[in-house]
Amino acid sequence: MFRFDWLRRLLVLFAAIALAGWVLAGCGDEEQAGPDGVPLPSDFPVSQVPLIDGHVLSASGNRSDGWEVTVQGPANAGNQLDAATKKLTEAGFTESHRSSEGGQSVAVLSGTKEGTTYWVQVGASPQAAGGGSSVFYLVNVE
Repeated sequence: MFRFDWLRRLLVLFAAIALAGWVLAGCGDEEQAGPDGVPLPSDFPVSQVPLIDGHVLSASGNRSDGWEVTVQGPANAGNQLDAATKKLTEAGFTESHRSSEGGQSVAVLSGTKEGTTYWVQVGASPQAAGGGSSVFYLVNVE
């Protein structure tokens, strides 16, 4: 069953990314994750859960515990949370709700792919290292 501790996990993730942005701000314009970003976990469901185009800043987790991925989208591409939600809904996911608190926004979606139900929490925060163009994904399998 889907666990509703996602908001707490997402807020902790937002805080960590905001702190990383503050720390890295003194490092100039260097790419910290390499030209292609960090690799996704080997069991991340790439074909079932589409991510926005961009630079993967962080990725961790596994199928049994869930995955956490942060993607830096293009800075001039508009609202990346809306873009991420649109990409998921176009792939057959259904948005169940959306909330905002303190400038941080989260959308919760679910979709069944090949007999497996995926719950995806997508969030964005202007306080993140990449500002509003960073999108945070928490993906769980039911």
